Amino acid sequence: MPVPEAAARRDRADRRDRADRRRGAALDILGTLGLVDRWRPLGRPVVVGSVALDLVVEPDIDLEIYSPAPSVARGFAALAPCAELPGVRRLRFTNALDLPDQGLYWRLDYEADSGDTWQIDMWWLADDHPGPRAADLVGPLRAALTEETRDAILTIKEAAAAEGEPLPGVWVYRAVVADGVRGYPAFTAWRARTATDRLTSWRPATDPAR
Repeated sequence: MPVPEAAARRDRADRRDRADRRRGAALDILGTLGLVDRWRPLGRPVVVGSVALDLVVEPDIDLEIYSPAPSVARGFAALAPCAELPGVRRLRFTNALDLPDQGLYWRLDYEADSGDTWQIDMWWLADDHPGPRAADLVGPLRAALTEETRDAILTIKEAAAAEGEPLPGVWVYRAVVADGVRGYPAFTAWRARTATDRLTSWRPATDPAR
């Protein structure tokens, strides 16, 4: 019978392996659909969210595109050909330029060969977008993450996925990195006393121990 620490190490390794495989699948889908290449003539595409952070649990991919002036017509022209690609099931659009998000949003649903349906969220934002911007979180958070906090995040996200509860990633990151939350029950309690139904510009402190 394995000792508890050996079992814990195996569990951590298994969680990291699953996250690595899911990230690999996400990058393959981006390549198959050519989304970065489709956006590049229009602006600066940035992979953000869990794929950029190596923390993929749910089948979600997030892109932000930056340029001086987002354009509805040019965005549709770039993405319309995707609708004819195998596996693409749905393409939705929201004009949120005059809403708090201040951008143009497209969501593409893609059914992979595995049977999983991936949700690909794409926000086209102006270069001078006041934020919060997911692209601004990637670098500081990657620098702040440790193996221990990375595993804590994956543990919470996998438990939430098993319960069928969608989680906004940024709040999991803040709970774990800034507030020391560990485990899904503790996160549920933290979320109950935290206003997570709003935009946030949170970024980790320079010193991850703070």
